Amino acid sequence: MSEQPRVEIYTKTQCPYCDKAKDLFDSKGIEYETYNVTGDDELFEEMVERADGRKTAPEVFIDDELIGGWDETSALEETGELDEKLGLVTDGGSETEHRKLIIAGTGIAGLTAAIYAGRGDNQPLVIEGDEPGGQLTLTTDVANYPGFPEGISGPELVNNMKEQAKQFGAELKNGIIESVDADQRPFRVELTNGDVYTTDALIAASGASARTLGIPGEDELMGYGLSTCATCDGAFFRDEDMLVVGGGDAAMEEATFLTKFADTVYIAHRREEFRAEQYWIDRVHEKVEDGEIEIMKNTEITEIHGSQEEGVDHVTLVENEQGHPTDRLDDPETNEFEFDVGAVFFAIGHTPNTDYLEGTGVTMDDEGYLRTQGGDGGGQTETDVPGIFGAGDVVDYHYQQAVTAAGMGSKAALDADEYLEDLERAESSAETEAAAADD
Repeated sequence: MSEQPRVEIYTKTQCPYCDKAKDLFDSKGIEYETYNVTGDDELFEEMVERADGRKTAPEVFIDDELIGGWDETSALEETGELDEKLGLVTDGGSETEHRKLIIAGTGIAGLTAAIYAGRGDNQPLVIEGDEPGGQLTLTTDVANYPGFPEGISGPELVNNMKEQAKQFGAELKNGIIESVDADQRPFRVELTNGDVYTTDALIAASGASARTLGIPGEDELMGYGLSTCATCDGAFFRDEDMLVVGGGDAAMEEATFLTKFADTVYIAHRREEFRAEQYWIDRVHEKVEDGEIEIMKNTEITEIHGSQEEGVDHVTLVENEQGHPTDRLDDPETNEFEFDVGAVFFAIGHTPNTDYLEGTGVTMDDEGYLRTQGGDGGGQTETDVPGIFGAGDVVDYHYQQAVTAAGMGSKAALDADEYLEDLERAESSAETEAAAADD
């Protein structure tokens, strides 16, 4: 390794992406300096100036070069460029390592699978993915996970589960799976940084990533007033009017959280009825009665206006009382109007992270969710490829709860354990038969 460059990370309090950035550098054994901008206006302005106007955290610098936020940092990690910038020398010729079981993902499903697999003496290697800890790390308060009557923060729950998994022999590795070759046995698993493993079984628990809309202004203003994580970025837009786009649990939770900072929080939902559970709807209506939230039903956003220098200035919205107004733009009853807000937060669902399984033979639906056996009895998490199992949000497009993900993770580990035992018995039997034939 060459002399280590200087790494600086601007962070804020209760910032899951900041924790992910620090975890990434920790996993590489890299020392870094952190600057917490929460409550420090001078330090915040310094960050904004150095980060070319970006008002989100983390912001990472290597030898005074702006790397960017978590998305940019993890993208460099995927390509191996981050190691080059850090002076981490690899010879590129290391031998392929074999692991009995690989688990893709460190969300609740993946970590539960790791705990069970570790207890089953399967010594799992857990690949963290591009969103270590999964969606729960973006949740400030988990109030419905059994065993925590006072609630628990998402990051704390995830960190506790990581330590529990390690205690039982799981090894966690920062990395992203690029591809899986299921045409050979054992499977060949290649990471985006070039590392290659073989494995007898694979549990896909790689979760899902936040969706965006692809509307004008989105690419230019992501990180400059547009965000997919209220808990990460809400505090940066204190006293602004804020717009949350969505109608499910995530939208309701984010809108409620943002009332801590916003002048007024607006919720734009394309339908008349919300999809969120009643608990969150009730919480939001309490905030409506208090004058902190306003609801805009049958309304969609079509454009975000502003600049990277000044942030979000306003948005274009369309509304139609029949709902889904972007499908009714030619309807004379559809009203288009400009609306002033200082920040926009997307909470419109997620896309399963299953691209790395393309070409393996596993069946997916049109949105990329894995098809598993399901039903009664064992083998419920089996895919169409023997030895590949699915758990959590890569399978579940309906419930999407932490507790259901945990249940599926345990099932996947038990199914994988049975598969590995059958594989071991078959190999032992073949060896016995071969030895007998030689006698």
